[in-house]
Amino acid sequence: MKIKTQLMSVLALLAFGSTTAQAYNSGQSSSHCDKPVFSEFQPAANKYTQSLSEFSMVASANTVPSSVHVKVHFADKEFNFGPHDLEITAQKSGRLEISGKLERPIEHGFVRISVTGHSKPTCEKTDGFLVRIQ
Repeated sequence: MKIKTQLMSVLALLAFGSTTAQAYNSGQSSSHCDKPVFSEFQPAANKYTQSLSEFSMVASANTVPSSVHVKVHFADKEFNFGPHDLEITAQKSGRLEISGKLERPIEHGFVRISVTGHSKPTCEKTDGFLVRIQ
């Protein structure tokens, strides 16, 4: 009788353990996401330019247009551009052309341009590039 009780306990543990593992694995597969990809930065990354008054880039087709935010860091200043401040145009391929203009050109120094966007609420990516201005 004691062996029968122990055997039942082991079987119950095995059944519970496999259910827990299956539930854990199914949760992992649903958390997979395809983050946006940003490319074709203009002005080109790490290149010298005479001044900076405009910037642009391309975002992958899975990017939600209303999620795009760009920050331009220069010295101790930061300029923020939300989706309403940017020109966002969908290409035939579904990719997004993103561009923006500064109120005044930056004439000298280093500028960091960062872009953030998501493909779904929990799938976000930030990318950026450095511009050298002579």
